[in-house]
Amino acid sequence: MARLFDAVIVGGGPAGAAAAKACAEGGFRALIVEKRALPRPKACSGILVPASVDLVSRHFGAIPPDVLAHPSTLQSLRMHFPSGRTLDVPLGGAFVRRGPFDQWLCRAAGVEISEGTTAESFVESADAVTVRCTRGPGQEQVARGRVLIAADGGTSRIVRAITPERRGRLAWYTALQEAWDTPCALEPGRFHFFAFPSISPYPSAYVKDGKTLLEVVAAAGDSAEAALRRFRELLRREFGFIEGGRRASRLGCRVAYAAPGNHFCFGSARILVAGEASGLLNPFGEGISSALASGRIAGESAARALREGRVPGDLYREAVEAQRQRTLRQFRRSAYVAGRDVTFDIRRGLADLPFTGRIRAVADLLGWLASLGGPAGPQPERRRGSR
Repeated sequence: MARLFDAVIVGGGPAGAAAAKACAEGGFRALIVEKRALPRPKACSGILVPASVDLVSRHFGAIPPDVLAHPSTLQSLRMHFPSGRTLDVPLGGAFVRRGPFDQWLCRAAGVEISEGTTAESFVESADAVTVRCTRGPGQEQVARGRVLIAADGGTSRIVRAITPERRGRLAWYTALQEAWDTPCALEPGRFHFFAFPSISPYPSAYVKDGKTLLEVVAAAGDSAEAALRRFRELLRREFGFIEGGRRASRLGCRVAYAAPGNHFCFGSARILVAGEASGLLNPFGEGISSALASGRIAGESAARALREGRVPGDLYREAVEAQRQRTLRQFRRSAYVAGRDVTFDIRRGLADLPFTGRIRAVADLLGWLASLGGPAGPQPERRRGSR
């Protein structure tokens, strides 16, 4: 027999937690379905840009000290270019431990959480969505909600069921993250982004909780392992990274960019897709800000629809349009130079440079953006046997 809820939320990350909090504040009963036990490891830097810090503070309160990483303050995005030049983009954000952060958000949402539970399938009707879940061997659970909010990440099972053709249209990458107990001369408190397309489209490194973390993504046809080797060699040569140290952890995932081809998916009449599952992800791979924002919008849209007897999907698509436009804008080269409502306002970093320095930094930046595939962005991977 199905358990009844106003909203069933699949995914216990920032988008799911933000949606759950909005539903609870609206007086509606919600359930979070999370396939892993919390806290769970995730290949994520855990950087909170100012917009994320503000949204968390307003809706969840102060971040607990044990959730904050060390150092806890994110001073800037430091871009490193092959020319040897760097560009510091001021941020004033925070570093968090992603596993504990997600767990805290879900607990603070004030709703029921079903951990270790996988949403296997769903059926959408005119007035509800029935979700069939498994929890351990042979344990089936059925939850029925007037709204289903899909916040289950970039490889969302729900999105694959709604739009099965979308997967083949996206540009997919393999992402790898390593944490090393080894010294490195990277300045702490900064997110170091390396605009080195010869290494990886998006290599980054930073110091967190006494460890040096390295992240790369590899496009189709390249090896993430090889990209990591290239990146470790660069860090060894330029920053004294000692590869002989102990590797503390290694995590990976698949990442897709929907914006270059406008391949977003925001759901249907009673299914609202939020966060990375919808395609809201900026070129730097930072997705927490969009996840928190779109999750909140999904929860508020669901609550309003249930109060007013409206179609949830209609309200959500209208309300989340600004997030879609913002994501699209961040894949346009001119947006970074102009500083037009982008997550990382390059213009603030350029303002601190002398005129000639600005010209050189802009040339470096545009060269990196061009390497990603130009205005159309990265291209979808071609499946074996396709023409």
